[in-house]
Amino acid sequence: MSITDPAGRETIRLVALIGSLRAASVTRVVFDAAVELLPAGVELGEHALGDLPLYNGDVEAAGDPVAVVALKAAVEESDGLILFTPEYNRSIPAVTKNAIDWLSRVPGDSPLSRTVTGVVAATPGRHEVQGVRRHLADSLSGISGHFFDTTLGIGSLNRRSTDGHLTDSEARALLEGWLSDFASYVDRHR
Repeated sequence: MSITDPAGRETIRLVALIGSLRAASVTRVVFDAAVELLPAGVELGEHALGDLPLYNGDVEAAGDPVAVVALKAAVEESDGLILFTPEYNRSIPAVTKNAIDWLSRVPGDSPLSRTVTGVVAATPGRHEVQGVRRHLADSLSGISGHFFDTTLGIGSLNRRSTDGHLTDSEARALLEGWLSDFASYVDRHR
């Protein structure tokens, strides 16, 4: 949901889900840099996933747990969703996949079906996390209301960060450009 600043401009409100529960994860490093590099008029807040139960149809049938209700509300109240995710075994980590499973319920009328969604993947390795980006694009393009198909992968995070901060100018420029493009895409589709 957009808010208007004192000058009458609508702020784009984005929510981030970080697909790693580790406090010092490379995905958190990239998320923290994203908060610094946002274009003017864009806000980005995190919705934590640590309390989210594993998706279970029996649990869903009894009513969404509190953590699921909060997750769905955070996404519904935003203008767009960014999944910041690592790659595990060349695919989607369980934390990321579990959040998608809950957000895709109920099919056809889910928070994801009404949300602009983008993907930023990160790894300490030298590749650009193609596996998770491809798998998420395949999955989200069918369930997201508007999937931003330009995913971003940032590799070699151990070389590109210092003391938990993304310091590499090339990686920061890539992230800043992607955020600008994503914000424009969200603005067109909200």
